[in-house]
Amino acid sequence: MFGFPLAAALIGAVFAVVVLRQYAHRRRAYQLSWGLALAMFAIAASFETVGAAHGWTPLTYRGYYLFGGVLNVGWLGVGSIQIIAPGRPGRVAAWAMVVITVVAVPGVWLSSIDPSHLAAAVPGRGTIGSPAILLAPLTNILGTIALVGGAAWSAWTAWRRGSAPGLVTGLALIAAGAFVVAGTHSYAQTSAVYAVQPLGEALGIAVMFCGYLVVEAQRQSHAGVSRAALG
Repeated sequence: MFGFPLAAALIGAVFAVVVLRQYAHRRRAYQLSWGLALAMFAIAASFETVGAAHGWTPLTYRGYYLFGGVLNVGWLGVGSIQIIAPGRPGRVAAWAMVVITVVAVPGVWLSSIDPSHLAAAVPGRGTIGSPAILLAPLTNILGTIALVGGAAWSAWTAWRRGSAPGLVTGLALIAAGAFVVAGTHSYAQTSAVYAVQPLGEALGIAVMFCGYLVVEAQRQSHAGVSRAALG
């Protein structure tokens, strides 16, 4: 079981480095939000790898739940809002997520853990109690809507404008990858088949990374054509 979360952790870490390096050069707010979110995804997957390989403890589950269950989807959603509405809506979303993050750290740490669930390869619903359990639906539902919806809307509008096929494909892949992660988590929680979560995380983040690379390749190609046209 630990192979899938390990792959997700490695892909997420590389993805985070790529996006944060771009932020260092271009200083776009969404790149910072996405870079931080992807780093949190990698950290959560690392906790999941340790838990799957050596057995879960309250510490490893709290780390996994904080960075993966509460924070990373919310920050990915903030990045999507900052792309679609980079003005006041993006700033409000970012500050709201900052407040949630500050509340989530002690909230997850102080929440009760049911040790009977920690024997499973992937601990499921009921492992952690309040107040942590109240935060995850808020950030995951709103963050997923912003992330998947934003990527899908961007792909649709790019297609309608007749943009380059690479841009449309890349945006569609980002939307599809985010949907895979969210979909497998939702399926796991509703069906109690929790083993699909690590697979969905690894597959989804890989598809998102491929989509991001396609979009960046298209952007760089367009920039190169523009520079050539200017002489």
